[in-house]
Amino acid sequence: MLRAGMRGNWYGLLGKNFKDRFGHLGITLLSGIVGSKNAVDHGVPYSLTEEFVSVYRMHPLLPDKLRIRNIDAAPGPNKSPPLEREIDMAELIGKQGTENLSRIGLRKQIVSMGHQACGALELWNYPIWLRNLVSQNVDGTDRPDHPVDLPALEIYRDRERSVARYNDFRRGLLLIPISKWEDLTDDEEAIETLRDVYNDDVEEVDLMVGLLAEKKIAGFAISETAFIIFLLMATRRLEADRFFTGDYNEERYTKKGLEWVNTTESLKDVLDRHEAEMSSNWMNSSSAFTLWDAAPQPHNPIPLYLRLPST
Repeated sequence: MLRAGMRGNWYGLLGKNFKDRFGHLGITLLSGIVGSKNAVDHGVPYSLTEEFVSVYRMHPLLPDKLRIRNIDAAPGPNKSPPLEREIDMAELIGKQGTENLSRIGLRKQIVSMGHQACGALELWNYPIWLRNLVSQNVDGTDRPDHPVDLPALEIYRDRERSVARYNDFRRGLLLIPISKWEDLTDDEEAIETLRDVYNDDVEEVDLMVGLLAEKKIAGFAISETAFIIFLLMATRRLEADRFFTGDYNEERYTKKGLEWVNTTESLKDVLDRHEAEMSSNWMNSSSAFTLWDAAPQPHNPIPLYLRLPST
């Protein structure tokens, strides 16, 4: 569904093959947003909204440790390189992190991350090392007297910018608000904690807390609430950007650059182009965002309009 939606935005209902052959027809529904004659910003200059920033607070995806793989001892093409060691994520940030990452090397970093699953966007899963984050001065020296509790800061920033609380946020998106804790989650421990923290008032739940607590739709890794924002912004970021509309041409991109954009369908394509040896040796999956030792999944090449249900 995600892939179909993105390709619909980019190529329209007629699909990529039709657009590559005949160009943009001037009708967004048929040919997609990219290549439209003019940007459409709906009266607001190209920007990212505060709501988008709020739903993009996804630090639970980060692990507490990065599992470094030994790519020099890989058992063979498309096999998982053996585990070499684990390193605390706290050692990979700031000045010390720059030095450690340089020693590890970019290729080993990418392969290691490709073989390690990310964390779930759930309650009780925020990385511990981000709860006491040592900030740094502009010269790279630590500020140990000013540690940052990042999840607390993220909640504070939403409140500071007057981003709506969870229920009002859903009302603004024309989604049904929760009326009781059981509407939000089935986790009894979470319900007990939420009642205590918010004085048993569902209207006070902060947006980030609600997003992580919310029951997931089957097949979704993110909440329905966040999904609606991503759905809107995915279109907005294309139609309001002149480099995807009026200035989407060889004059701006060069002929080769435009060819790269038009033939790049995924991050895997980028890795195949720039790190062909790495992707051929250690990526078995068809997407760079799945575990690299997963079996490849075939893509359905049929244009979107042929897959739509008849009425």
